[in-house]
Amino acid sequence: MKFPSPLNKGDKVFLICPSSPITSKDYIEKCQKAVKDLGYKPVLGKSVYENYGGYMAGKADVRLNDLHEAFSRKDIKGIFCVRGGYSASQLLDKIDYELIKDNPKVFVGYSDVTNLHIAINQRCGLGTYHGPMVSSNMTDDFNDYTRNSLLTALSLDNWNYMEPENMPLSFLSKKGNETVKGILTGGNLAIVVTTLGTPYEIDTKDKILFLEDVDEEIGSINRMLTHLEYSGKLKDCKGIILGNFTACKNTYKTNGAAYELKDCFYDFFQKYEKPLIFGLESGHGKPNMATLPLGGKCIINTAKRKITFIKT
Repeated sequence: MKFPSPLNKGDKVFLICPSSPITSKDYIEKCQKAVKDLGYKPVLGKSVYENYGGYMAGKADVRLNDLHEAFSRKDIKGIFCVRGGYSASQLLDKIDYELIKDNPKVFVGYSDVTNLHIAINQRCGLGTYHGPMVSSNMTDDFNDYTRNSLLTALSLDNWNYMEPENMPLSFLSKKGNETVKGILTGGNLAIVVTTLGTPYEIDTKDKILFLEDVDEEIGSINRMLTHLEYSGKLKDCKGIILGNFTACKNTYKTNGAAYELKDCFYDFFQKYEKPLIFGLESGHGKPNMATLPLGGKCIINTAKRKITFIKT
């Protein structure tokens, strides 16, 4: 997997809404300021100003043209997704993957952007970043940890990230090898599941699978995990990392002790002879969000209770 050249202060960064629109025009200026405060020069795509149907930042061709323009322009060094939402999947069968492959650039986003991460990783051999989005994270609650993780990931050729001590990981299962290595893949659980049975299906063979989600009932989480299980994706991977599952709760009544999401994960994954990690702060949770190199190498050490990500 190839990673693009790192970003430098003063580089131009293209802002795109590949999914849902910005809900307030006031946020456009805030988004520009947030990128300038990081030391980059923002270039706004047409999708930033568009709203079609209420949940799309313009028709598919508007968002597609932005994506192609961003990757084709020689003066653009990075692409920041402004927000997630819905409809990035509409672009997958229209993208010029050869264009992206021939013009590798930093690409950052999460949530619905998972569609694009998986497609770009697998079809272009290009590493991307599961990291904060401009409107969703950088204009509000953009704390030092999230900012530093992003800047470190994007600015260095060789990059290691270890989960810090103040955000302890829970090793729900230490089964299997003490040290497990694999390429990192995944993203939003609901989006990962929607790729199954399509030409853009996620490949988890010998990889480390990262999953996160937001606003899902515990029953829905269990159903989606079962879908991944039946598709063979959980069997194929070497290890599983669970990130933020913000506002994912069990609202059903139980006959006895409370049954929470962590209990569901523990029960579900016990059958797998591979490490299961819970609590990596990356995803919809705020204020902390680690930037992860999708397509980079992931090393899980269960004995030392440590996880390391390395750009390759």
